[in-house]
Amino acid sequence: MKQSQDSYAQRGKALASSVQRLRSWVASDASREPELADALVALTAHRLLGHGFAAAAADAQESVRLAAQLLTGKGPIGPYTAIGDAARYVTAVVQLAAIQAGLGLPDAAGRTIASIADVREQVGAWSLDEQLAPQTAILALAGTARAELAAGNVAAANAYADAALDRLAESGLRQDADAANLAIDVDRLLSDCRWAAGLTDEALAHLHAASEAYEDLAGGRFDELGRLSPGLVERLAEPLGLYRDLADRLVATGEVDLALMTRRRLMARLRPVSERLGAVARAQLAAALSDLARDLRAAGRSDEAEAAAGETATIAGVTEGTDSARPSLAEVSGPGVAPSGAQVTWTPLPPQAAYAASTAASQGRAADSAALVAGRRSRTEAWLARARAEAGEAERQLAETALVAAQRREAERLAAERAAGVRRESEHARAAEEKRLEAERRAAADEAERLERKRRRADRIAAHRLEVEQREAERREAERRAGKRREPKASLVREPGGAAGYTAGSRPGPGRGPTEPEEDR
Repeated sequence: MKQSQDSYAQRGKALASSVQRLRSWVASDASREPELADALVALTAHRLLGHGFAAAAADAQESVRLAAQLLTGKGPIGPYTAIGDAARYVTAVVQLAAIQAGLGLPDAAGRTIASIADVREQVGAWSLDEQLAPQTAILALAGTARAELAAGNVAAANAYADAALDRLAESGLRQDADAANLAIDVDRLLSDCRWAAGLTDEALAHLHAASEAYEDLAGGRFDELGRLSPGLVERLAEPLGLYRDLADRLVATGEVDLALMTRRRLMARLRPVSERLGAVARAQLAAALSDLARDLRAAGRSDEAEAAAGETATIAGVTEGTDSARPSLAEVSGPGVAPSGAQVTWTPLPPQAAYAASTAASQGRAADSAALVAGRRSRTEAWLARARAEAGEAERQLAETALVAAQRREAERLAAERAAGVRRESEHARAAEEKRLEAERRAAADEAERLERKRRRADRIAAHRLEVEQREAERREAERRAGKRREPKASLVREPGGAAGYTAGSRPGPGRGPTEPEEDR
């Protein structure tokens, strides 16, 4: 699929190429250092418009070093210092502070911006501020507001935020597509400051304005993410943290259904983005799911909360161990701001502190700001009335769907338990039957073995008896034969009538005649 053109990226490549070329030239021609310094300022300014804080950090430090060298190279700083050199240095320092604020270091950003106060005073703030680009003045005011807010100076933070809004309105940068993030940042800053000041309605109005601006910038592009370059997708995804802030504040003001709908919208944006960007976007999706689970649990929708928590654990498990070197969206946008218990008031900054000379003096600026805030509050109230009903109906349907799904899952669970019980009973019966059959087989085998032993014993007894009988028969036969051998020869017995013969036992011995019968003797 052919990727769409990214004019911002093309402009960034051209500026980076120009810086590289000038670096090589300066190596042999120091007179071109001012050109390199201006190119570094232009490249950093461009990257800041795209929230490329990490990418801009190294060049921004070089830019400050070179701008300071050019500022002090012609003598002490004072009324005769070249305004161009001073403006370049102040711009480079403010850009470095903007990077620090963007990376979640508002205290460091405040100190960095405060360091240019002496230069402005020595050179002349009015003359110097006329040379500053509107973006520089806005970044300086916004960075100071963030630092004051982090320090707990809510009134001062609101005053600096108002001045940043004024400079933005005068600059015309709201109409510049490449500067859309700058306008969104100012609106988010105003929301944070108003929220801390206890002005919840204005805080919601400014944050809703930021979300509208973001939707105008990026809304349609989420339908064609496959055609966008990774760099453009990352730039579109970076401001999505504003929806998390908006949902948090809607919950705090009792608009729970609308907060839930806002979190779901954030998740709908993050899901396709996480497939393109990986670990950073997955971490934000896990955070959004965790927030959703917390809100659902607080609303008594435990089944939906458990489902969201389960998905959170799954995504967190996938993200664990991945590259987390880049800051997450939450880290870039900074921690949430707690609302003040009472409303805070403040006075506008004096023109010199507000960099008012960066554009023509604005007459009736307070009235314009009041009209802007009133218009935003009116639009926000209309949005709340419309979206509240939409969100209530959508969440009611989701809750009913979740309830039906939970009932179905419970019925499936009970059916599964019953089926498992039947399977267990069947398995137990089968095991008992197998045990019985095994016992019968074992008993039959034992009986067969007993009978076999009995048969073998009977065979041995019969064989022994036969052997004994045979020996006995042989013994009798032997005795008979032996007796027969010992039997004397038959005696000569005289037969009646005068015949003489031997009779048994009457065999004559040596020298004897025939034995006569005992009767005859």
